[in-house]
Amino acid sequence: MFTGSLTNADYARGLPKVIVDVCEHLKTLDLASLENGRHDLTADIYMNVMSPETGASESKKAELHHDYIDVQLLIEGTENIEYGIASPDLSQYEPYNAEDDYQVTASEFADKNTILMRPNMFVVFLPYEPHKPCVNVDGKVAKLKKLVVKVPVKLL
Repeated sequence: MFTGSLTNADYARGLPKVIVDVCEHLKTLDLASLENGRHDLTADIYMNVMSPETGASESKKAELHHDYIDVQLLIEGTENIEYGIASPDLSQYEPYNAEDDYQVTASEFADKNTILMRPNMFVVFLPYEPHKPCVNVDGKVAKLKKLVVKVPVKLL
């Protein structure tokens, strides 16, 4: 997992080149005016722009991916993202959806931590890193605008 903010001058320090390239491209966009939906960035990399609402942690499912890296960038609002640093117990997860590359669980996951996301902050989740986005901040529901860039792990 990596975190950063596009507003920091040194945000790219320590990031893999493909993630730096993605972030550099995102910095050229008018993020607030992006329309919801899928946007292809290259033949292999795409992003989904969405406007979800946050919810209580217990109402959300944790997810992980096998073949793609998630680059989650918050455009508007604030959210908590819960994440785990321990190897996930896949027996607690629903069957893997290979077509959309995700596996979810309603169960709690080990070594859970939380990151508070504000606009222009990003977090990069590598395969098998469980994460639960769109969780309320201070118990308050918020409308978000965010994007998730999907990068095939083979490009690392």
